[in-house]
Amino acid sequence: MTIKEPTEDELAELVKGKTLSVYWYMLRHPQPLTAREIQRGAELSSPSLSMHHLERLRQFGLVEKDVHGQYTIRRDVRMGILNQFMGRGRIMVPRFLFYATFYTSLTAALSTLLFSFTANWYTIVLLLLLVSACAILWYEALKVWREQPFPEGERD
Repeated sequence: MTIKEPTEDELAELVKGKTLSVYWYMLRHPQPLTAREIQRGAELSSPSLSMHHLERLRQFGLVEKDVHGQYTIRRDVRMGILNQFMGRGRIMVPRFLFYATFYTSLTAALSTLLFSFTANWYTIVLLLLLVSACAILWYEALKVWREQPFPEGERD
């Protein structure tokens, strides 16, 4: 009897809390990892707790275990808060960071150009709109960064 793999929506409901932290840690460290390495890296209290979460992820088809007892990512699924991140391996950053950087650069370039030629009321309004868009995007990027499932003080 074949077990049907859950969809991304179902996974978002099933993978939460510490299990999501273990999955996040494995996404950030794509090499094969043992349960003890994951326990230390994900700051779990015991290797058996690590095994519990790894077996849960294996049951959902997200990770696989080799003959040496090492776990690797089988399926890279971006669910829940993980949808807000881009990248692979150690470099995973919020999506809003790219938008914030782009609009901040655009605002700086336009302010230099517009004020060097003319400074009308609509130039000031345009720049105020761009600055407010930048502020919102930076706020959202930092908010998503703080909500990452793994602790900020990540140890290797």
